[in-house]
Amino acid sequence: MAIPSSGGPPKSIGIPFLVLRVGLPIAIGLAIFLLGSYLYMTHGVVQLAQDRESKGATIQELLKENEVLKKEKDERLAQLEALTDKTSKLAAAVEQVVDENAEIWGIVKGTGPAKKTSSGSPSAERGATSRGGDRGADRGMPAVGLSDAVPGSEQDVRATACLSEDQLAAAAAEELAGLLELTGSMQKDMSSLRSSAMQYRNRIDHTPSIEPVKGTIRSGFGNRLHPILRVTRLHEGVDIAASRGTPIVATADGVVTKAGWVGSYGNAVEISHGYGISTFYAHNSRNAVKAGTAVKKGQVIAYVGSTGLSTGPHVHYEVRVNKRPVNPSSYMK
Repeated sequence: MAIPSSGGPPKSIGIPFLVLRVGLPIAIGLAIFLLGSYLYMTHGVVQLAQDRESKGATIQELLKENEVLKKEKDERLAQLEALTDKTSKLAAAVEQVVDENAEIWGIVKGTGPAKKTSSGSPSAERGATSRGGDRGADRGMPAVGLSDAVPGSEQDVRATACLSEDQLAAAAAEELAGLLELTGSMQKDMSSLRSSAMQYRNRIDHTPSIEPVKGTIRSGFGNRLHPILRVTRLHEGVDIAASRGTPIVATADGVVTKAGWVGSYGNAVEISHGYGISTFYAHNSRNAVKAGTAVKKGQVIAYVGSTGLSTGPHVHYEVRVNKRPVNPSSYMK
């Protein structure tokens, strides 16, 4: 039934039964379809949200793991840099010890400190030994190495194999620190040894040890009958005969304290070598040095002659220790 808006009488509208019979199931089916679609879409949205939440949690876990791995990586790099730095310092310290060893031995032998090449590396002699082999064998002295100072056993090796990476890194760092401390101590010892070696070398260089002239000893040290004065008295040196003009050399490093005419000794040279030692060279034809001149062992200081009270060309050679004459033969090779 329908009531018109104009106020007219109501009208009755009939719906055919066939339309209701066909349309109602369709409407109900459509409603069920729409409801099912809504529920399916709602479930899909919920599932998608859950998946996104799960993936988000997984991503967060991965990010955390990544941060942990990054931190471990940074720690590993820091440990590696520290080990590399200590290794470089250790290598430099060992090289310095080797150089000091070579220099000390050069000082002791009198050849001076080991020479360096233009690249700053040790000279050929030391370079050959540094490429494997006994560093000190060719010098007649023990090699300088760290292996003897840091002993290891088979048990130590097996124990090391069971350590973790962190434990190995810590053990390596501790070992390197110990080696650095050891080389530092060795460097101090080498410095002290070098000073002692220089003092020893200086003493050797200033001690007479060679002949003043190549010739024949005609008169030795001790009491004798003077060949000209014909009286017996102490001969305070040795007379070495040689051809006139033969060079006379200083028998040790020192400073000339006297050079000129000395009475019956004629032209003479006196050298102070320090340590209470002095030498005297007399009857020279002429002197080649003056008082105050610093001379080295083997340097020409005069020439053989027969000046003063002499029977022929020779050099009268004396060695005095604390101003007392001693037998020069003990100071001639």
